[in-house]
Amino acid sequence: MKKTFFYQALSALFVGGMAFSAVSCADDELGENTNNGDTEAVVRFDVSDSQEDAQTRGALTRGAITPGLTDKDLDGQKLAVQSSENLDVCLIETTIEGVNPVKLEPGTRANIVTTQKLTEFSSTGVRGTAANTIDKEWFNEEKTSRDGTLHNTRRWSWLQPHGRFYAVYPESTNGSNGIKFTKPNGTAAPSLEFTVNPDVRKQVDLMTACSDNVHYATRFQAPITNLQFRHALTAIRFAVGQNLSFNKTIKDITLKNVLLKSKYTLSNKLDGTGAAWNHSGYNTRGNVTLSNVNYNTNENANSIVRDRSKYSNSNETNLTKLDDNYTFYMIPQDLDGKVEAEIIFTDNSRIKVPLKGSWKEGTTRTYKLSEKNSTWTYTINAIDPAAVAYNGTQATYGIESYRQVNGTKQPVAWKVVGYSVDNGASWTTTKPSWLKSLSKEQSNGSTIPEQLTATLGTDIVDLVAERNKGLQNAAPLGTAAAPYNLSNETGAAAVQNTANSYLISAPGHYMIPLVYGNAIKNGQTNSSAYQKGSDANNTLRNFVDQDGNAITDPWLEKTNNRACQKIEAASIVWSDEKDLVKLGANNGIYRDANGNAYIKFEVTKENIKSGNAVVAVKGIYQIKRIVVERNHRGQIIRTYEVPENVNRNLWSWHLWFAPKNALDKITVTNKQGNKYDFTNEALGWKPTAWKGTPYSTPRTVKVKVEQTLGNNGDKQYAVITITQKPATTTRTGYTTLYQWGRKDAFPGTTATLAVNTINWNAGSEMYMQTILQNPQNYYTAGYKGNVLDAGTGFAKYYTFYNLWSMNNTSAYAENQANSQTVVKTIYDPSPVGFSVPANDAFTGFTENGLNGGRMNVDGTDNAQTFNNNFGHNFWTNSSKTETIFFPAAGFREAGNGSSLSYYSKFGDYWTATPNDNHNGNVMGFDVNSVYPLYRNIRAYGFSVRPVAEK
Repeated sequence: MKKTFFYQALSALFVGGMAFSAVSCADDELGENTNNGDTEAVVRFDVSDSQEDAQTRGALTRGAITPGLTDKDLDGQKLAVQSSENLDVCLIETTIEGVNPVKLEPGTRANIVTTQKLTEFSSTGVRGTAANTIDKEWFNEEKTSRDGTLHNTRRWSWLQPHGRFYAVYPESTNGSNGIKFTKPNGTAAPSLEFTVNPDVRKQVDLMTACSDNVHYATRFQAPITNLQFRHALTAIRFAVGQNLSFNKTIKDITLKNVLLKSKYTLSNKLDGTGAAWNHSGYNTRGNVTLSNVNYNTNENANSIVRDRSKYSNSNETNLTKLDDNYTFYMIPQDLDGKVEAEIIFTDNSRIKVPLKGSWKEGTTRTYKLSEKNSTWTYTINAIDPAAVAYNGTQATYGIESYRQVNGTKQPVAWKVVGYSVDNGASWTTTKPSWLKSLSKEQSNGSTIPEQLTATLGTDIVDLVAERNKGLQNAAPLGTAAAPYNLSNETGAAAVQNTANSYLISAPGHYMIPLVYGNAIKNGQTNSSAYQKGSDANNTLRNFVDQDGNAITDPWLEKTNNRACQKIEAASIVWSDEKDLVKLGANNGIYRDANGNAYIKFEVTKENIKSGNAVVAVKGIYQIKRIVVERNHRGQIIRTYEVPENVNRNLWSWHLWFAPKNALDKITVTNKQGNKYDFTNEALGWKPTAWKGTPYSTPRTVKVKVEQTLGNNGDKQYAVITITQKPATTTRTGYTTLYQWGRKDAFPGTTATLAVNTINWNAGSEMYMQTILQNPQNYYTAGYKGNVLDAGTGFAKYYTFYNLWSMNNTSAYAENQANSQTVVKTIYDPSPVGFSVPANDAFTGFTENGLNGGRMNVDGTDNAQTFNNNFGHNFWTNSSKTETIFFPAAGFREAGNGSSLSYYSKFGDYWTATPNDNHNGNVMGFDVNSVYPLYRNIRAYGFSVRPVAEK
């Protein structure tokens, strides 16, 4: 992508702006403007959460989070199920104070991060001249940021120095989020009317706070104003127990005949006392439903019913981490004889459970579908740690283990019984070397989650050295007598699938068939790669060979009635490493028993390393030369043709020396919802300096913990998943570069090539014959001033739309996505099974799918991170769980191929989609922007990131 950034103009603008700022301060900025307040004394809140504050202080005591709670409020019970199928099940009800409170280990309290999910809220202020007369309206329902700053700045007044503030989350302005706020009346606290949304996925977690009385005692110094939020609703989740006797899929969960609307009076105190629900006069009841759950009852032991599309980890029980809109947020209320839970399964069977007791505000209640066969209910739940950074050494997780009957909970001891590094496929008693230790491998158990710590190792290695070592130590392939056939997935002699690029990942003896690109597919002639059925505008109906003749056969020597009489020799066009390729006997030409020709070469263990080479073949080709006879006066007597043999390049192939996983597939979902399987690495990627973790995907260990007791010896267990992220600390390198529509790879480096050179300015006579005969030539677009020279071969003849996608007959403008399936051609530079993508493959890299949209990147919008990473890590889908790396490899100029521009700054990747006669569509980026649907002149040398053929 060629873009111009006006850095100098911007700098001048900023300097000018700073100059104006320096002289714009008001002379009376410290003074009070009547009663609008003192300029420096800005109202700002210190925002916190009562539950998190209670945990930070240490041991949790009853009522520390929710004032007024009793032991009876937290009693659990077993609820009978009504079912026409006589299922031997029940609902086990458990209640905890707060929202999933955590028992902390000593020394870890400072690690707590508070109010992580709080966004904007509404705040209200009253003030007065004395502490007992705070009754004057100040501001109402003002939008306030999570850091405690009001969107509309308010200042303390020295004339009314006493104030009290109230807050409601989420924002309640204009009755939003089902909240109708009533402002304070005199010194009385405000109230709100709250309506529950019947769609669980649209519900909100209502929280309120009051600052208590605040005194502006020191002029020009705003007092500390605390807002400590408290949950006003009851959070409800559903779960499945262990070893249920039936295997069904939950479709819908409904709480029936619940109170949907009521009044809540806020507290006048910081500690929340006095806040209360008042249901008098409110009798609106109805159903609240979580629909389309699609959760299997046998999915995992003791698992929380959750959105598996977002949280595939079946062991996740931390409700605060399951941000999946599967939590019911309900008005606290009495349940006996009123409220019923109904669970409907996908087979249309259902169970109904009359609920008992009451829901209390600021608590979390879980209803677990369980067996009836035990008086004691055994429970063990694990809270997974967040994924740890590559250089992090601590992973904090939680385990709760207890048994319960008649409201009594007893801790149950547990111990670690196994480790798995293959996602649970196998288990061992030995932990992996990178898991250094666990703070506890056994415990007496706890009725609330006990916070524990895993200590992890950190590893940074030279990944270039590791890459080259892996290539050298790979088992050799083929022999001198039976070379490994790169067109066959097993190396056998039969030609299965051909291409213009082949990956080599081990030493050995190799051969490649002399076939045009992908003209053989699945062992058969793939004529759709070089012959088209119609003559549309700007399309090449029959793809041509080096002399411009239509290709009639996949094999170079067989096309056009064997016009090529003999292929004489193979040659190395260029190589970026010394002795990567050693051509075999007979000038590198090998023939099988049927006379078919191949290039045969050796790759030695001593010389293989990450890199690239291009090989070509020359042959004796018969052409017809026009002879003109003239008399002594110079007059033409006759004109005739005579056959003539010439020796010229017929075709060339790219050899890419890289690990096998370079062609692993990474699935990327675009803005339109279509999926593309990209290669793991950009075509021709060669890292030159690269340090990071020895693992490229997150490394994971599962730790199984088991209770030491169980009903009838059936012990409950849970699994903790510990994950450490990969990282790159430094990286540089380059890809091979390509001109649009050409198969020929060019080095993306300015370093001197180990073998031969490139003619970087081969002129503008760019048409099919010249580019095929001269894979060493980089052709330029040809300009007159800033205007394309219409008289050049590039302008006149290099105009076809379908060079990289056979059926493409249309051009696409900027920001116009093309979802037409690419039909790979013999001019495509991609390896077997892959092609250059259509331009819509990259639309998922911005939020709106358009040029300049907000980038979907994982941290690489930071300049230092981008530079260290050598490009962007794009999210592969909207769930943002995986990334794909695109190097900022720069590009070669369209008018001067010797110039490698914006190396390490820009990344530009061709698509198979044309923009017009002279431009191709391209995805381009720099640190600040991404242009997924851009365009540029075809003569530019850009990178290619192939996708799997469809």
